[in-house]
Amino acid sequence: MSFESLRRNVAHMKEIIREIYIFTNHLDIIKNLETNKNALIDVKEKKLLSDSIKSLTSQLQILNNSTPQLTKNIGFYQALHAEPQEPKTKKQDIVNVKYKSEQEKDVSLAISKKDKKHFLENLSKSHLSIKKLKKKYSVERPVRGFGKPNAYAKISNRLFRKISTRLISTGYFKDLNSNLRKMNSPFVLSTYISMILFTMSLMFIFSFLILILLMFFSIGLEFPFLGPIPEDQTLFLRFIKFFWIILAIPIGTGILMYYYPSSESKNIGYKINQELPFVAIHMSAIASSGVEPTNIFRIIIRSPEYKYTNQEFRKLMNLINFHGQDLVSALKKTAKSSPSMKLKELLDGLATSVTSGASIHQFLNKHAETLLFDYKLEREKYTKTSETFMDIYISIVIAAPMILLMMFVIMGSTGTLSNWLGLTPGTVSVLIILGIILLNIGFLIFLRMKQPSL
Repeated sequence: MSFESLRRNVAHMKEIIREIYIFTNHLDIIKNLETNKNALIDVKEKKLLSDSIKSLTSQLQILNNSTPQLTKNIGFYQALHAEPQEPKTKKQDIVNVKYKSEQEKDVSLAISKKDKKHFLENLSKSHLSIKKLKKKYSVERPVRGFGKPNAYAKISNRLFRKISTRLISTGYFKDLNSNLRKMNSPFVLSTYISMILFTMSLMFIFSFLILILLMFFSIGLEFPFLGPIPEDQTLFLRFIKFFWIILAIPIGTGILMYYYPSSESKNIGYKINQELPFVAIHMSAIASSGVEPTNIFRIIIRSPEYKYTNQEFRKLMNLINFHGQDLVSALKKTAKSSPSMKLKELLDGLATSVTSGASIHQFLNKHAETLLFDYKLEREKYTKTSETFMDIYISIVIAAPMILLMMFVIMGSTGTLSNWLGLTPGTVSVLIILGIILLNIGFLIFLRMKQPSL
């Protein structure tokens, strides 16, 4: 019982320390803003932060006072006594306190009996204010890509962890690791390589089964580029003919998985580039009010419009709030792992502006103009490309089928079509209609792929 109570207390103390750290950072920001005459200071928020920090510190002290009593009876063995000990008559000094947290979760803590009244009074006074602050700053929790361990990754690690570790030690997978970080993958490099090897093993078993089926059940079938399989062909010759399957499928799967992070990081970088002009304009407007640079990113993160850019800004805020890095170091580190070159330039420029003491508003304003100009050029380029596709569409999908249909009608009336191709005019019409449908679908897919996301 003492061990379980101690575990709950320590977990709650860690949460309190995290909250104190976050609230202290925000209080320091407000204090720094007081030196700027043009900045607007929220006096109520300052007082709320100060009171909450004092309250949390008091709760932490009370929980810490109960730790020695909880650890007194915890041990790996019990001492042996020559004579039976008298039962202890001392009254228990530790009591359990239960209450609901700000997230409506039941919390059970073990504290000293003499501190119970003070703890409950402190809790009732600070509960509402801390709840307001948590709601306001909830965006600063660490970004987590997944909650539960991936079963497929666990099996892959169990089978191939040693092999993947040896492969990583060769130094040939630095690009893959960089692409995994750029696409915000929840898997570390060794786990992803283990998953590649495990998937290739499964594909090898699958391709081996296909090879067996083709060897024993493919008699009389005809394959493209291979021709028909004679009935008198031996199993060895059939094995030689289809042996490439057990190599092609696993290797092809491994290559696809290896290059997938690179493709996905480029896709994310493209989407960030589409959002970035508007993000820069928004940041410039915020910077014009004279707020502290870190607050610019906090405000942007609260906007749901910038889905992909906010993922990078959350990583930046996590480096500041949870890893203790300064703004310039966090900007440079985030820029290095960014999948977008334009975002990298923006963050590096901000780091330089902060270091040199230049005006952040002027830098963001000029950079936003450049990004917006590039965005307009890309739109104009897409418009010109669409006009070219429209001309191709009219020529291939509208004019060409009409000419072919007229030719087939004339050939069908003279009997040439049935003599040459063995097709009736009705069959040819159906084939032309199906061809037009497929061409239209192909053009729609192609235009959708080329269309900018915004």
